[in-house]
Amino acid sequence: MAITSREEDYLEAIYLLSRRIEHVGISDVARELGVSLPTVKSAVSRLKENGLVRQKHYGKIVLNPEGEKKAAEVYHAHTTLRDFLHNVLKRPLEIAEEEACRIEHAISRETLKQLETFMKSIAKVNNRERKDRIT
Repeated sequence: MAITSREEDYLEAIYLLSRRIEHVGISDVARELGVSLPTVKSAVSRLKENGLVRQKHYGKIVLNPEGEKKAAEVYHAHTTLRDFLHNVLKRPLEIAEEEACRIEHAISRETLKQLETFMKSIAKVNNRERKDRIT
C-alpha cells in the first residue's frame, strides 16, 4: 500500500501526539500541523481506508499496528536526517528540521542505514579525539 508523503506527515503527527497526550483528536492534529479541520478529516479518512488508523465518529484517532510501524519509520528517518543535517553538516536546527521533513519521504531504507553507519563512525572518531585531548 502506497501512501503520499503528506499522509506520512499525518501519521507522524498522530504518532508524536499520542506520546504526549492521551486522546488524539482531529483538532490536535490540525493544530500540530497548522492545517484546517476539514483537511485533517480528509487525511484521516484516507488513512482509515488504508488500514493505518482507526477512529470512532468524532473520537480519538488511534494508530493500527501497521500505522504505528510506518509512523515510527518516518519519525526515525526524520530524526536521523535532522541530526545529520544539524550535528554533522552544522545546519541551523530550524533549517535541519524543515529539510529533514522533506527528505524523510524520499530516502530509501538502505541509504538511511548507510547514513546511520556513517554517523556512528563519526561519533566514534569524535569520542577518540575527546579522549586523546583529555589524556
